[in-house]
Amino acid sequence: MTEAKREPDSSKKIEESFEYKLAKEQTLVYLWRSVMQEYVYKTQDMQKFYAQAKDIAPNRSDFFVNWLKAFVAAAEFNFEEAGTLYRAAFDAVKQAEEYTGRFVQQAFTFFMYAKDKKQALKVWEYGVSKKMVAPLDENFFGNFNPKEQFWTQFPPKMFKDEKKAEEQVIKDYTQKSGDRLFLALQHPDFKAFKKATETENLNGRLVNGVSPLYLAIQTKATIKGGSDSYAQGMADFRTKQLLSGFDLTNARKEQLEEAYLTVSRSMKQTYVESGLGKLMFYAYYCRDEETAKKLDELDKIITFLVENTDNPDGFKINSGSGMSNTALYLAAETDDAETAGKLIKKGAATDKANGRADFCFTKKDGTQVHTFIPNTFIYRLISFHSWNTLEMFLTEFPETAKPQMTEKTENSNITPLVFLILTLIYGAKDEKSFETNKKITDSLLPLFQNCGAKLDQNTAFGTARELLGMGAVHGTKNLAGK
Repeated sequence: MTEAKREPDSSKKIEESFEYKLAKEQTLVYLWRSVMQEYVYKTQDMQKFYAQAKDIAPNRSDFFVNWLKAFVAAAEFNFEEAGTLYRAAFDAVKQAEEYTGRFVQQAFTFFMYAKDKKQALKVWEYGVSKKMVAPLDENFFGNFNPKEQFWTQFPPKMFKDEKKAEEQVIKDYTQKSGDRLFLALQHPDFKAFKKATETENLNGRLVNGVSPLYLAIQTKATIKGGSDSYAQGMADFRTKQLLSGFDLTNARKEQLEEAYLTVSRSMKQTYVESGLGKLMFYAYYCRDEETAKKLDELDKIITFLVENTDNPDGFKINSGSGMSNTALYLAAETDDAETAGKLIKKGAATDKANGRADFCFTKKDGTQVHTFIPNTFIYRLISFHSWNTLEMFLTEFPETAKPQMTEKTENSNITPLVFLILTLIYGAKDEKSFETNKKITDSLLPLFQNCGAKLDQNTAFGTARELLGMGAVHGTKNLAGK
């Protein structure tokens, strides 16, 4: 009797199907995200997650289960156990497949932070062998900051005890220095600063490569901006830093936009949403509730420095594009009217052109007009939209401003008033900003005229009167690169 033909086992057919494999992979992705991005271990029993990972990927569970457990152990500040589990995951790293790069970055950073460089190198060298990461050299370790890298890979919000994590972040980021001037400026303390200067000659003294006065003005602007602004600034800085390392010369506009959005989103998560940027601000400067007190301390320090500085323009720093900054010009950038006023009274030069910038304006008919903008105090104020300091300058120092109102050169066929009109009115992006900028222009115009600005003085762009009577156009670029 002929034996009946056996039908394939239906459950086996399902398990071997593409749809079933895809569903398993999607479940694995879900588990990974739940642990490493959503931190489910804070509210749920993790045993079911480990069991599910083992059930859907039995041939890869030695890697995935140990990796998930290692991350959770780190989140509990159990670094010894986390180290053991990361090693166990690394022993099975061949199972990682498309997760190899992520694991290598995370495990390497963990072991470097845990001061196990030998194990960290083993992890990294495996990534190199799989062409997931680039080979390392001694320069890398010279620039590598394990504490900073750890908190970008392991954000403070992932830890079960977030308060403890925040305290550790602040401790790790607090800068150690034997320079008492630096410490008294970074965490503003006038008494400590004054005491530290008793045996110092402030003229020619540098702190972290800049003059104490320059650093004080810089620190004041940062603290005044607050921790939220600092965190966003860190995200923007890191975004530009990372993108500068990519070769995007042949990329299409759509690719450039996508690259920027991808990196920007990642950096925002790292420094803003995780709370890391805010904690860095606390470590470097002060807590938000201390801002007013620290700004008062800085104002005392700045006054002391101005009074005890022989030459307020003695220190200059290259600010890029062939231009340089003095303490006064930094005050202009940061719209620090109080400090700028003190420096001008001390004798800081407002008419010194520390470089120049190309300026282009496109007329309605499409023709372009070019000239150079001198990097003087008043042009810097306009370029950085420092309206408080500009108003102070024109109101309190009209005789100092007067010679600059009509001054032109062969290469700079423009006046401050024309530059103001082009920057504000013709640089407006929309109707709302146009209305706002028009009000600012209207409020400043009498001050310019009181200092000698002439509405009918001709420039490469026409007269101020003609420009004020025209509709807004486009195509301006100022010293701030906006």
